Amino acid sequence: MSLVLVGLWLAAIGASDLLRASQDVVTPRRLLACLGVATTVLLVGLLRLDPGVGPGALLLAVLGGLVATWLVSSTLALDPRRTPQQRDVGRAVAFAALAVGGLTALLGVQAVTTTLTWPDVLSRTVAARWPAADLVVATGVVLAQLVTANIVVRLLLDAVGVPATTNEKRLKGGRVLGPMERILIVGLGALGELTAAAIVVAAKGLLRFPELQRAQRGPEADGPSDVSEYFLIGSLASWLVALGGAALIHLA
Repeated sequence: MSLVLVGLWLAAIGASDLLRASQDVVTPRRLLACLGVATTVLLVGLLRLDPGVGPGALLLAVLGGLVATWLVSSTLALDPRRTPQQRDVGRAVAFAALAVGGLTALLGVQAVTTTLTWPDVLSRTVAARWPAADLVVATGVVLAQLVTANIVVRLLLDAVGVPATTNEKRLKGGRVLGPMERILIVGLGALGELTAAAIVVAAKGLLRFPELQRAQRGPEADGPSDVSEYFLIGSLASWLVALGGAALIHLA
């Protein structure tokens, strides 16, 4: 089964989240801009895939609605001004939107009757060395690693009671190092170099070890293992997202 629609879904989510940058809470105007970018990506992709007017409109409506659900619910879940109950509901809805969107894209590809090919103007360029559908999947995976994966990790940390907001101040650079690390793992994993990816993982642990020791001795520490749990859970979640992306590229 082709994963091109899954790649398109990830590209729409990833591109929309890029407009959120590092902001946890964004304005309604910014959310509308994010949704507009995602809808544009979905529309252009579906026009190229040509699933037909009826199925295409349905896919656009469903996937676009799930992007909107993800944007609103994840913003709600990360808003410190909300009550714990509201944030819990927002987090559950956000994860559900991602899961349903992925499943819809996986099954909805059956409505696609056109094989995605390069336009004639690109047929002799270096891009034509790769199948167009595979490149869509790779692009979607990479875009999702940049900001969307950060949000997913933060939501997971909040869910297990290790909030990222307080702990990331002790282990600085996580929002920048995380995407860089995931891109490396995705690239190496897609090339079949899992040993090299494991070296990247080990290097991060060695480099972070002195910071973990200092943070644990700090007078503001919440508990004996708070920062360690933040590092371990956050890192493992980040690596799983990256490995999942590498698997999608490999299967495409």
